[in-house]
Amino acid sequence: MKRDRKREKSIRPGGGKRAFELGFLLLLAAVVCAGCSVSGQKKDGSKTGAGEENGAESGMNAGQETGGKETGTDADGAGLEQDAEETGMFGESAADGHIDFAMLKEQNPEIFAWLYIPGTDIDLPVLQSCVSDEFYITHDAAGEESGVGAVYTEMPNLMDMCDFNTVIHGNDLEEDGPLKALHHFEDADFFVEHETFYLYLPDNVLTYEIFASYYDEGSDILRRHDYTTFAGCQEYLDEIYGIRSMNRNFREGWEGLTPWHFLVTLNGLIREDGTQYVVIGALTEDAAGKIDRIIYE
Repeated sequence: MKRDRKREKSIRPGGGKRAFELGFLLLLAAVVCAGCSVSGQKKDGSKTGAGEENGAESGMNAGQETGGKETGTDADGAGLEQDAEETGMFGESAADGHIDFAMLKEQNPEIFAWLYIPGTDIDLPVLQSCVSDEFYITHDAAGEESGVGAVYTEMPNLMDMCDFNTVIHGNDLEEDGPLKALHHFEDADFFVEHETFYLYLPDNVLTYEIFASYYDEGSDILRRHDYTTFAGCQEYLDEIYGIRSMNRNFREGWEGLTPWHFLVTLNGLIREDGTQYVVIGALTEDAAGKIDRIIYE
């Protein structure tokens, strides 16, 4: 067993830089208005020195550059405009760069994260059942029976997002399925224009760059490889790079991923033909500087 805390950030040359710069300018402006001083800031968005204890709070505001309104395209290419009053659940939306987890956990204590994909209507809580991995296939985010379910992870995945590959499931087949809008990324232009999604945690904001989308033809992605080992992580990366499907979209500059990176696979339902649509992102910004893990050789 090898314990090695060193890792590479999933930031390619120039990748994530714009989001960081915008986030830093917003943070700096807020500090000036409040008449406070900041002793320093790391590249990942967390503070150093006297401001260290406020790193998590600054992380919760790191997504504010996403703005209060997003404009994208729907599946037919028509304009799609959203605001905080039209998206989200429990009256909550990440479009303003903030999520009230205290309120959400009163609604359902199994809500542990919030997924926000600008340009789509995916602005939803992420849950993990402590009873059954299949619970949120047939229950909504409030725990009520539902024909389309909720967005969720399974118990093999950690809820701190420190796994190599966190698989987030949701119904993408029904018109009102929570992940139906993933199929926007089948359109090459939409894929190029919409690079990022965000995962909000109670003490952090994580930014992922979408580097691949395609119809996966394999079995259960979460159990397909042993992601606790270097070899298992590399097998999944080789699998992604090996896809040659006509409907595959891949973003230039992401050919060098390693098992030290952190991925999120957004995963639709398995179809009758055995395929499942996936959109995969790599971590580029960790606002509170908390994402790390051990990999076994």
